[in-house]
Amino acid sequence: MKSAIITLLLLAVSFSHSKALTIYVTASGAGDFSGSDWANAAAGNSLRTIIQNALPGDAIWVACGIYTPTANTDRSLSFSMRNGIGIYGGFAGTESTLADRDLNCGPCSVLSGEIGSSGAADNSYKVVYNENIDSTAVLDGFVIRDANDDRTPTSFGNGLGGGVYNHGFNPGGNCSPTIRNCVLTANAASWGGGAFNNGYNQGNAEPTYVNCIFEANHAYIEAGGMDSYGVGGNASPILYNCIFYGNTSATNVGAMYAWGGNSGGNCHPRLYNCIFANNSATNGYGGAFIADNLDENGTTSSGSCTVTLVNCIVWNNTATGLGPQFFVKGTGAAVVAHNSDIDLTGQSGAHVLDPASSANLNTDPLFNDIADLNGADNCLFTGDDGLRLVGNSMCIDAGMSAGTYATDIAGLTRLIGAGVDMGAYEYSTPLGLLLQDQQLSLELYPNPVSETATLYANGREIGEIQVWNALGQEIGFSGTRISSKAYIMDLSELKPGLYHLRAAGSLKSFMKR
Repeated sequence: MKSAIITLLLLAVSFSHSKALTIYVTASGAGDFSGSDWANAAAGNSLRTIIQNALPGDAIWVACGIYTPTANTDRSLSFSMRNGIGIYGGFAGTESTLADRDLNCGPCSVLSGEIGSSGAADNSYKVVYNENIDSTAVLDGFVIRDANDDRTPTSFGNGLGGGVYNHGFNPGGNCSPTIRNCVLTANAASWGGGAFNNGYNQGNAEPTYVNCIFEANHAYIEAGGMDSYGVGGNASPILYNCIFYGNTSATNVGAMYAWGGNSGGNCHPRLYNCIFANNSATNGYGGAFIADNLDENGTTSSGSCTVTLVNCIVWNNTATGLGPQFFVKGTGAAVVAHNSDIDLTGQSGAHVLDPASSANLNTDPLFNDIADLNGADNCLFTGDDGLRLVGNSMCIDAGMSAGTYATDIAGLTRLIGAGVDMGAYEYSTPLGLLLQDQQLSLELYPNPVSETATLYANGREIGEIQVWNALGQEIGFSGTRISSKAYIMDLSELKPGLYHLRAAGSLKSFMKR
């Protein structure tokens, strides 16, 4: 009876409204389950139906929790994006605007293929299956995990793509969604464990990925992280601030395959400020990626394939065969890099950068800790993330601004200092290292802060006060100056976390709770 009521409410929401709605979803639901607000959130087991029934212009807000495409054991069922609909995750369940959402520590809303019994054997083939959509279809703020498309691969989709599958297959086909702020992890497929962009046979797949992490995905054959299949068609994704980390394949290509073979075939991925690190082809070639324009016959090259890197870092990837970082396959395929740092050790023969490449480095990028993506706090997008640059890295200010995204993967303004940095993170000087010997000249009470706090300067005038969050972003605040050496700060609008303030030539750290 309860499920019938929920279904009727969902149908009422889906077909009766004449203007765009925000539909609220939590794992267990609440109130009347209508999705009209957080107090009446729709239940998570209805998420797939809600997306199917939403109208263009609607936004779907999904709270922290785990969501599966089915409550039964049908491995063929998936979530599917739709034109004009934004699907947003990462909400605590109290927010009133999208700007209130906090993705610090990474997304907390999980789209999972873990159905049936525990273990991957009976998991969903694909967590997200897309078809006939364009860039107005938006997925933002999710962990996408646990897919297992272990079927024998076919050009129409079996075995292709686990986490996200973009089906632009055949003449007239198009699949070019926008995917932002997502972590694709622990997915598996025959080809393209994390994602697959299928533009085969005069189809088209040109998705955009922004601030996405492809981590620890696996391919039973090739391309653990992402595969773009432009054989006889077009598959040319664009990626901004994306990270490929720790992806593996049983044969070739640890992270990304780009294939533009056959007559009319095009595969031209463009990557800005991306990182390939610690990916591995465990029994083949191309640790990070392959550029391939060979035809399906494996001998001629009629198509076109160029992988273009701008401000990217390709480091510490491995392969048991040729091309520890990248592999070029076919006559005319190329890797073009601009203002990127790429380890060229062991790259030989055809597996070198195209002569059009320019202003590149071949030096250790000096990451915080390449062995620990999340850092000691086990949180993404915080100050100790392993793939942040340290202060003496040659990658700092060495990028180019043309075509880059306005912010980095953690939300920092992309230009800090003399130029854009290489990699997914823009470097910011750790405030905790500034003027640390003068901490005693400032007092803040109480600390931790709840609403307001009083700032005292011992023997100095306070002057201008600046506040930054842990990522080095300056934060606005209000307050009242009660003397030249004391100031009451209103910090009620700050989100909980670690902050730093500077006044009277000194630095003080405080916690907001």
